[in-house]
Amino acid sequence: MVEIVSFCSMGFSSNVFIVRGEKTFLVDAGIDTTKSILQHVESEDLELDRIILTHRHYDHTADVEELSKSLNVPIYASEPEAEALRAADDRTIIASAFGRDMNPLDVEILEEDEYAGFRIIQTPGHTDGSISMYHPEERILLSGDTVFPDGGVGRTDLPTGDMEQLVNSVKKLLELDVDSMYPGHGHVVKSDAKNHIERALRFISYL
Repeated sequence: MVEIVSFCSMGFSSNVFIVRGEKTFLVDAGIDTTKSILQHVESEDLELDRIILTHRHYDHTADVEELSKSLNVPIYASEPEAEALRAADDRTIIASAFGRDMNPLDVEILEEDEYAGFRIIQTPGHTDGSISMYHPEERILLSGDTVFPDGGVGRTDLPTGDMEQLVNSVKKLLELDVDSMYPGHGHVVKSDAKNHIERALRFISYL
């Protein structure tokens, strides 16, 4: 059984998740989340395997260096995101928009199609290397900033964003049998999440 605990970070209230299943891992690492995450890990006596980033934006990656060192776990992201984070490419990471700087990071490329029972799905559009993660047995979707609750979608007006790619990514997610959704922003959808994805596709079809 998969258990997911969510944390809300500062800065656009991005979501961070600790996922416990076949392995225990962290999804994203937002702004000023380190203390609460480390307290939870200690109180639950957790041993994390890795940190997986859904995309490169600073509100999802700000604390990843500190958490990686504190937890002694590697950081993983898709190839485009890993390359940008290794180079601390602020044009696309946009740390400066938050009045912060980003150090170059040691990020491994997430090459697997599956990890800990989750399918790794390439869902570009919000950024060119955005990913989502889907657990078919439990019908769980970690959607990053591709799809949000109530028909919302990630913006495409930032560097490497692309509306056509986002539409295709939402269509790809709509093919999945999804019940619960854990998005990069907004509330967790506990049931009938596919309805929220359908609404997202209808919404962007009008843009």
